Amino acid sequence: MIVATGSKVALRLAEPTDRERAYEWYARSDLTPSFLGPPLYPDHRVPGFEVFCDDYLPFFFDGTRPFDGRALIIQDKGVDVGFISHGPIGLLHDVVEIDLWFGARAYCGNGRGAEALSLTCEWMQATFGIDRFLLRPSRRNVHALRAIRRAGFRETDLAPAHVIKQLQLPPGDYADEVLLFRTLMPPPARLHPQEGHVYVFIDSEFTSLAEPRLISLGAAATDGSDFYCELSDWQRDTCSDFVRQTVLPLLDGDAVPHPVAAESFSRWLGERAEHAPVTLVSDSGFDRWAIADLLGREDLAPNCTWLRVPIHYEQLDAAVEALGMRRHHALDDARALRQAILDDKH
Repeated sequence: MIVATGSKVALRLAEPTDRERAYEWYARSDLTPSFLGPPLYPDHRVPGFEVFCDDYLPFFFDGTRPFDGRALIIQDKGVDVGFISHGPIGLLHDVVEIDLWFGARAYCGNGRGAEALSLTCEWMQATFGIDRFLLRPSRRNVHALRAIRRAGFRETDLAPAHVIKQLQLPPGDYADEVLLFRTLMPPPARLHPQEGHVYVFIDSEFTSLAEPRLISLGAAATDGSDFYCELSDWQRDTCSDFVRQTVLPLLDGDAVPHPVAAESFSRWLGERAEHAPVTLVSDSGFDRWAIADLLGREDLAPNCTWLRVPIHYEQLDAAVEALGMRRHHALDDARALRQAILDDKH
């Protein structure tokens, strides 16, 4: 499935059958010596296929855990020419690491790598609600550095060790790594509704920002219908102090197992999408994570898309107060989000 198209390359979602070829491109192409193995990289030897698979687990190729990592294939005029992937999406620090390699030196140049990186950033922002992207190449890989900078990535002025600690990044692959970031402007904090569309406003509550587990999800649609569920597969002792003190006292107490909640939400959402295009709207990438976590897949229901409208918390606070509802209850916050960003005509 093609997810992004530019003037030079397109990106499609990788499939399980792509994993072995991605390894061949990585470990056995004429480009491999530019980033792996002696003589330039005696400190970073070529891994075997099993080691590669430990790093690129099946979910990179089947989309079952999109916020933990996903692989894409770079195409040039319909021909597969390279591989690009992202690691775990750090919503708390708004950062995700990207990696890229081509299948052969003949595919490099002409701006393909820079465009592939730009397309990936834009697709990830629209799909997962993340705005900041990171690559960590070796300083020895001068050709990669040139392409990455051409895509708008810039080296941080801060000490790398400080950045790694502040963003809680894992150790890098190279002792001489360069931290190169690109930050996209967030989407507009306004919604411009289209006639004939149903808008479903989403909010979720979860155990903590650092290690979220879904507690509840609420949805308020412009067709007048609502959805709310509480899940039973989380533990109180994994909740942050804020969640224990503010969120848990507001729960209705009718928690159900994860599969039951997923089936119920899928059915409710599908009923909306049968009659009109549906746009799910939330103010945070955490809510897009909640949908993926609940459904256990990267795709939304047919005829559905997702949109982030990042309004200020104070605006949502005011909407909740005006409606006389409970702040940090998933359904009430979803209704307040609808109130805050839709005008009176909707």
